[in-house]
Amino acid sequence: MKTCKEYRELAAQSLSRKMWPIVLGTLVLTLISGATGLLLTIFVTLPIAFGYSVAMLQVVRNDKDVDFFDRMFACFSDGKYSRFLEISFMRALYTFLWTLLFIIPGIVKSYAYAMTYYIAADNPELSSEECIHQSRMMMKGHKGKLFLLDLSYIGWLILSCFTFGILLLWVQPKMEAAHAHFYQDLLAKSDEKVEETPRFAE
Repeated sequence: MKTCKEYRELAAQSLSRKMWPIVLGTLVLTLISGATGLLLTIFVTLPIAFGYSVAMLQVVRNDKDVDFFDRMFACFSDGKYSRFLEISFMRALYTFLWTLLFIIPGIVKSYAYAMTYYIAADNPELSSEECIHQSRMMMKGHKGKLFLLDLSYIGWLILSCFTFGILLLWVQPKMEAAHAHFYQDLLAKSDEKVEETPRFAE
């Protein structure tokens, strides 16, 4: 596995040619997240957030033809809305239930489930439970490393507070891209084969 600095550098390189469309996509997702109620969060925001992660995975895999917005909203155009909804809802539900017990277990589980969207994108035949389970298995021994990767962005996150959150439009994509690179390394580490682009993109 790479160092936190190396993941940050890879994320920046991956985004260098597509930064503005991704920043705009991040802004749209942020506005949707802030403008919806509980039901709309479940049925709209969560599936779009899933699509955001899948789109970023394609960017990281150097898919030059990827339309970030098209992939981000794929749940509404690919006829796979029910799968996007089920997987995103189940991941959020499990994290929420663990958080109800104690905050720390909730945080730990959120990292255990962090690879769920990527796994689902690469393995459309898997159920939501299987995707979550595979994420848990993949993240065994690596949750702390991913936490430290996120923590390495703390300086930028603090600076974002002084820009009324505007800087987050650049920081969030970089963190998401770093997560996608992290997933790629976990795949290589476990000697799993992966297609060049997520199958949702077909």
